[in-house]
Amino acid sequence: MFRDPVHGYITIPPEFKCLVDTKEFQRLRRIRQLGLSSLTFHGTEHSRFAHSLGVFHLFIRLEAELERKGYTFSEEERLLGKCTSLLHDIGHGPLSHVLEGIITPGKKHEAWARDIILGPTELRCALQKIDPKLPEKICQVLQGDPQWQLLKNIISSQIDIDRMDYLLRDAVMTGTSYGHFDLTRLLAVIELSNKRTGLIINNKGLMAAEQFIFARYYAYWQIYFHKTTRGAEKVLHTIWKRAKELFSQGFLPNDLIPGPLKPFLEDKWNSDDYLAIDDVDIWHALKMWQSSPDPILSDLSKRIWIRELFKPVRLADSASLNFLEVLPRMRHILQQNGYDPDYYLLWDTQSDVAYDYYTSPEEEDTNKPPIRVRDENGREWDIMKLSDPIRAIAGTRKVVIYVYVPDENCRQDVIKLIRK
Repeated sequence: MFRDPVHGYITIPPEFKCLVDTKEFQRLRRIRQLGLSSLTFHGTEHSRFAHSLGVFHLFIRLEAELERKGYTFSEEERLLGKCTSLLHDIGHGPLSHVLEGIITPGKKHEAWARDIILGPTELRCALQKIDPKLPEKICQVLQGDPQWQLLKNIISSQIDIDRMDYLLRDAVMTGTSYGHFDLTRLLAVIELSNKRTGLIINNKGLMAAEQFIFARYYAYWQIYFHKTTRGAEKVLHTIWKRAKELFSQGFLPNDLIPGPLKPFLEDKWNSDDYLAIDDVDIWHALKMWQSSPDPILSDLSKRIWIRELFKPVRLADSASLNFLEVLPRMRHILQQNGYDPDYYLLWDTQSDVAYDYYTSPEEEDTNKPPIRVRDENGREWDIMKLSDPIRAIAGTRKVVIYVYVPDENCRQDVIKLIRK
């Protein structure tokens, strides 16, 4: 039994405790849910471990709610749903989304999850003791196999238990109110779609669904796209870029090469290497690299370590459209102030954010089914057809570009340039 700040007590039945006790799952304790967000919201020390327990808890709670309404789940669906909800984030690497695709180019946490679940791991052995075919079935759910479409959409769609947990958890841990919504009410108005392929909101639940989507909307802009956090992430990306350059050129001294990170600096990594690293290794590297003889690696590492972060400049919409035109002049500003613009002129757009708030069928991401509402006559509608507020935020996307520079003098010079 776990005492959870979001859900109260979370009970792990004995048959699933063997999964939690594996070293692969325990590794999630050392991976922060929100990466570098603690530089902005000091309370965000929570882990993927806590979130995974929360999603497991919500699957059990949602399943009970749906069965109370007359829907039935097979024993296989119950087992598979519980295991997949518990293990859906098993593939995350150090600092979660922050370094995804950076440390292991071309391979993200979904692919790592498959390798961990199917590979020669403690986790696979524990799963096979429950059911020899369970590892393969879990991967089928995670990959969206049509046979398990309902379970896939319960765990990951647009109204799902993954989002329900992380919105509430991130709101609690950041100390904000942006991600809060009425979980009890939302679960009460959720039903299964007519084709039994996903969740649907009943005719009395439109406002509960709206509140959920707006919680996502506010959390998106105030937490996940917070300019301070995103700026720190960009600095960390640049640190890794510089470290790899120095390593490849033979200019990173051996005593400044953290053993667990060496395969990733060489781009010669495997599953064992990946499972051996977590947030601790990244922070250890930053501590070491402050002593680097390379002034760029040393300075950037120190900035993260002591929170001497870059200064953000938000570009207005018109400036955003002309960003590539003003970029050479921004580079010149950095050079005039004594900085190498390849490492000290950073920028970020909202399209890089790992979380979104709502995707309509008309937008580019067709892999996420729309949130649907069932009317009094049993017909199913995309929520955008029934909700003016949701249509307003999902119909158009704001394009926001932030430029990050190393000090206030550079910031003021860039502001003057933009105003011209």
